Amino acid sequence: MKKIKSIITIMLIGIMIMVSMAGCKTATKKPAPARYTPAPTRTTPAPSKTAPGYTTPAPRTPTMPAPTPVRKPTTESVRASKIASNVAKIPEVNKATVVVSGSTALVGVDMKARVQGTHETDVKKKIEKTIKNTDKSITRVYVTSDPDLYKRIDNIARGISAGRPVSEFAKQISEIIKRITPGM
Repeated sequence: MKKIKSIITIMLIGIMIMVSMAGCKTATKKPAPARYTPAPTRTTPAPSKTAPGYTTPAPRTPTMPAPTPVRKPTTESVRASKIASNVAKIPEVNKATVVVSGSTALVGVDMKARVQGTHETDVKKKIEKTIKNTDKSITRVYVTSDPDLYKRIDNIARGISAGRPVSEFAKQISEIIKRITPGM
């Protein structure tokens, strides 16, 4: 009886292993969705050149893209360039960038390291005088030596030189003027 029990136990263990192995088999894959294949297009023979009503198609000429127009510098950018070159000639100034809008000039200058304090104020007055002598139509001049403002003015000047309108930068210009003259 013990022998029969051990044989039955071994058979039950074997059956359980087989059942568990059957449950672990890989799942069957779903069939791939059918792909759309377009029906072949039917071609009709070209009409013969002798058939009635046949017209010869016009020859095609390759189209060239229209050349981009060369933008002429605006009068404001020409004025600003002239003013900037004259301001840069001042001995205390390394370089200058200018934006002109109507009768207003917004000037950013990179001054030499030795220019500080009251001497800086004197140099700014000299710059203002140079600007008004260079362009008689300028009535208001805003000068800054702040490196951040200089960079912003330079970016605006580059945009205007590239042909973008001054009006596109009106908000930035007014913000810079407020930073230059905070009390006004």
